[in-house]
Amino acid sequence: MRTLTSLVSLALLLLLCACAGQSTGQSAGQSSAPAPETNAQPAPRFLGAETSIMQPITAPGYANVRSWRAPDFNPKDYSAIMLDPTIVWQAEAQAKGAGVKIEELNAVAGHFDEVLKKAMQAIEFPLKDQPGPRVLRVSAAITEARPSNPTMNTLTSVLPVGLLISLGTKAATGRDPNVGSCSIEMRFADAATGKTVALFSDHKEGGKYDRANFERFGQAQKAEDEWAALMKDRILALWGARK
Repeated sequence: MRTLTSLVSLALLLLLCACAGQSTGQSAGQSSAPAPETNAQPAPRFLGAETSIMQPITAPGYANVRSWRAPDFNPKDYSAIMLDPTIVWQAEAQAKGAGVKIEELNAVAGHFDEVLKKAMQAIEFPLKDQPGPRVLRVSAAITEARPSNPTMNTLTSVLPVGLLISLGTKAATGRDPNVGSCSIEMRFADAATGKTVALFSDHKEGGKYDRANFERFGQAQKAEDEWAALMKDRILALWGARK
């Protein structure tokens, strides 16, 4: 009985320490980042002014999706795709804000490159490494990638007090601090002219009881897998099966 009491007390102590760290904008075991200047201007988006023409999708399951397609876009004008390497938008600021290394964020971007290429190869859609006529150029940026905290997520999922703290934090901030998330922005352009023909952005929050939380960036990778699958499905819908 004494052992059980000690374990519960230790778990509560860990929860309280974590909450104290989160309230000051830092994670346990990490030094705090410098406070932002009060007169700092919002950072420009990867898609820049083009974000203003994007519209939400009202279909179920796409709550955070914004997209746009040029009225004169014709899939028949393109017979191949060129995939630019995915970038981490404002990587240094993201790394500081999430308390992670830039190398970790670059690995998240690399994962999207990998699954997107595999998605195109799975349907045998031609890929090009140089711009040219009839080539659709795809550029993507990870605009936010936050890691999961596997230990704290487990504690706040099992202990009643931890679950209450987790729910309270999510209600106040809109997110569970121990569950990862990821945001992306994508531009589709005519590779020969540079004209933008479509835009896409999305933000995905991980589920608290999802096993992807056992890896720090498991939720980000899961989101990227879903975006790659969505792009594959849209290509099949617009161009038809290649085999």
